[in-house]
Amino acid sequence: MDEYIGIIKLFAGNFAPRGWMFCDGRLLSIANYSAVFSILGTTYGGDGRTTFALPNLKGKMALGAGAVSSNENYPLGVVAGTTQTTILASNLPSIGAGFQFKVANQNANSVTPTASSSVAITGTPNGRVFTPVPSFIDADPDTAINSKSITFIGQNLPMNNMPPYLGLNYIICVEGIYPPRD
Repeated sequence: MDEYIGIIKLFAGNFAPRGWMFCDGRLLSIANYSAVFSILGTTYGGDGRTTFALPNLKGKMALGAGAVSSNENYPLGVVAGTTQTTILASNLPSIGAGFQFKVANQNANSVTPTASSSVAITGTPNGRVFTPVPSFIDADPDTAINSKSITFIGQNLPMNNMPPYLGLNYIICVEGIYPPRD
């Protein structure tokens, strides 16, 4: 075989060719695959005495290992990420000191809202008939109302993080040329 041991490729077939195995996390015997073990070690699993594991790329995408910046490092063999995420309030952008609904603590003077209007104090029912009264005022809102007056509608369901995908098999060369170090 003319490929380096440890090389991983995408393969569209439903079988692993001779000298290759699926990257499915399976445990292999160190005694039977000593050359592969000398390259992979226990980076992907195994006890290091009698077994080691192949990388498991089923349902995962590969990412270049190493430091990307001072804050980002992706060590070889580390598995992370999730296919679904529930967005929490702590994930949302900050809105000043938080979101608060306020009204103007003044009597309303207009029935038509404008871009500078605030909700203001409205009138009261007149007997059995409700007489509409002005409900807006061109003044800054200055009174916070009970937080129960604001309702956020949501179901806290996780959202899918998966980009478009096509299922293919990752295979790893287990018989071939031992890769030179230099």
